[in-house]
Amino acid sequence: MAIINNLPEYVNAHTDELLTKAVLGATTLDYISIMPNVKSKDSLTYLSSTVEFQDASVCGFNAAGDDTLSNRTIEVAPIKVNKTYCEKDLRKTAINHGLLFEAGRETLPFEEKFMDGNITAINVELEKEIWQNDATDLFPGFIYQTVAGDASVGAIDASLAAGYGADDIIDAAYDKLPTVVLEKGAVIFVSHTTFRNYVKVLNATCCANRPLMDAAAKEIEYPGDSRVKIVPVAGLEGAKDSNSKDALAYATWAKNMVYGTDVEGSENVFKFWYSDDDDLFKFKVLFNAGTAIAFPDEVVYVHAQ
Repeated sequence: MAIINNLPEYVNAHTDELLTKAVLGATTLDYISIMPNVKSKDSLTYLSSTVEFQDASVCGFNAAGDDTLSNRTIEVAPIKVNKTYCEKDLRKTAINHGLLFEAGRETLPFEEKFMDGNITAINVELEKEIWQNDATDLFPGFIYQTVAGDASVGAIDASLAAGYGADDIIDAAYDKLPTVVLEKGAVIFVSHTTFRNYVKVLNATCCANRPLMDAAAKEIEYPGDSRVKIVPVAGLEGAKDSNSKDALAYATWAKNMVYGTDVEGSENVFKFWYSDDDDLFKFKVLFNAGTAIAFPDEVVYVHAQ
């Protein structure tokens, strides 16, 4: 049963308002690549070209250089969210004024609040899982793939000894970013805690003529390099990798990270209806989800030793 009733058996004030718990929102999908139309497994195909400069002072045509095609596989898992609501559970609560006890006119008070709350919860859970899922979950997340999956081949590793600060985490990621990633525009993903602590460090040091950083910002530039954005994501909050090491930062060009699904945005689409078969309101969401890393050698992974 979806409704856990912790309300007292009386009607109190403000029964026309239902407050919802604040949660950290999903951010990662706003930055990375979305690959739609993935039903089960699909292939990401890449082209790498090399050329050779030749002496053109004489006639002739000599072919030289390679165009190499390669691919990586992305596999998605079918995911569903199912809930039921019995409006009769609210009969003795403070929000019973919204109930209609008449066949064919059944109501669930604050229906929109329940639906919004569930969609928010789905996005929060998805944000966590695309980062932290391991091999035993429905689909592997970015950290697992970088540390233990096939994408671990070529990834750039950076570890920090005990006593590190937020600035050490972000500097470690920045210092190992390949030039090609910097030229594409790099993103250093960190937890919200690391982001807040980094802003505190920046605001406490250097330059009286520099404006204060805002810890509420969606992103900030790495000081001195406008090519690099620092982005806080809830999916890295408290994250650990398959070696039980704290996952501290993940840096690459954002579109190097791929989220596969069937219908883009389907995690935000729900069906809600009243079933006369069993006298219950029902809620359903159905979507595919999976992750892949296009070029593992262009990822910097920072973790605790």
